[in-house]
Amino acid sequence: MKSALEILPYSKSISYQLSIVENIEAFILKNNGKIFFRKDKIGISYSHKKNKNLIWINNPQVKYDVETLNSYNEIFFNNIPIFMTGCNSSLIPFLKKNNFEIMKTGKEAILKFDYPHFSNKSLKDIIKIGLRHGNIIEYPYSTNVAETLEEFKLKCTHANEPQLKYLYNDVLLPSNKLFVFVDKYNTWLGAITVRTINSNKVITDLILRSRNATKGTMEVLIYSIFDKLKQEGFESWSLGEVPYIIYDSPKLSKEFLINFTGRRLKFAYNYLGLYNFKNKFNPEWQDIYTCGKPNLNLSTFIKAASLSNMTALVRSKLFSSSNHRVNNTTLLNN
Repeated sequence: MKSALEILPYSKSISYQLSIVENIEAFILKNNGKIFFRKDKIGISYSHKKNKNLIWINNPQVKYDVETLNSYNEIFFNNIPIFMTGCNSSLIPFLKKNNFEIMKTGKEAILKFDYPHFSNKSLKDIIKIGLRHGNIIEYPYSTNVAETLEEFKLKCTHANEPQLKYLYNDVLLPSNKLFVFVDKYNTWLGAITVRTINSNKVITDLILRSRNATKGTMEVLIYSIFDKLKQEGFESWSLGEVPYIIYDSPKLSKEFLINFTGRRLKFAYNYLGLYNFKNKFNPEWQDIYTCGKPNLNLSTFIKAASLSNMTALVRSKLFSSSNHRVNNTTLLNN
C-alpha cells in the first residue's frame, strides 16, 4: 500500500527545489493533500487542500540569511507549517521573533583556521602514520569522478546498511570540492566533500571511509583539507553536526525526549563515535537547533525520521541483532 506521506520530487538532486521567486531548497512533506504555488498580478500566492502539508528545510543558513528569509515571510511563515532542522544560532533571533518553537538537538563542530587544531601529540602521531600509506588528491568535478565516488560508496563502512538521506548532500555536485586519500596503487581509501557557504566558511557534506582504510586515513584527510582551505583564505570549516548530544534540556520537555530517544538509538546510529572522531580535532562546538512553526510536534520528527531512512536503519540493526542472537543460541544448543 502506498504511503500517504511523500516528498514532492522537484529535482533529482538531494536538495529539492521549490521554484518561486528564487530557488528555495526545501522538502515538502505531502500528506493526503495537494500543494502548489501560482503567480498572479499581485505576486506569489499559495494554495492547498486539506491543511496537512509541511515544508521541511534542512540547514537553512547554508542557503539563506535573515534578509532572504524575511523576504519570504508572507509565503512561508504566515501560510504553511514549517519544520527546520540543522539551524545554527545565526537564525535563532529571527525565528524567535517570528514565533517559531525552538529546541536544541545537536552540536556542530567548527574548525577555525587561526587555531592550532592539530597540536595534540596523539593526533600528530596518527597523522604521521597515515601519511606513510598514501597521499591526498583534490579531484575537479566531472561526471566520471561523480560516478567513481558512487562506486566508492559501495566499498565503504556501513555501505550495506540503509543510508541516511535528505540531511546533507549525498551526491557530488559541481559546487563541491572533493578530496580523496589514495594509496600507492591509486586506490581510494577515504573521501571528503565540502562546499562553500560564503567567502568565509565551508561545510562538510560527505565523510567516507573504505573498509580497507589504513590507520590515519581520515585524520590525514582532515589535516590536508584544513591546510588547503586555510591557504585559500577561509575563516572556518564546519565538520558538520552531531545530533543528540544535548544533556541540559528541562526534564520531560519535548527537547529532552527527542535527545534522550536519539541516544537510545546509538546501536543503530553511532552518534557517540561520530562525536569522538570530530572531537579529536579540538573543534569549537556550537549548538544546532530544530525549529518549527506554529510548533514542533513529535509526529513531525517521526515523519522526518521515516523519510530520512533513520527508521529503516533502526529496523535493519534490530533485525541483524535478532538474527545474531538466534544464531548464537543455535550454536550453543548444538
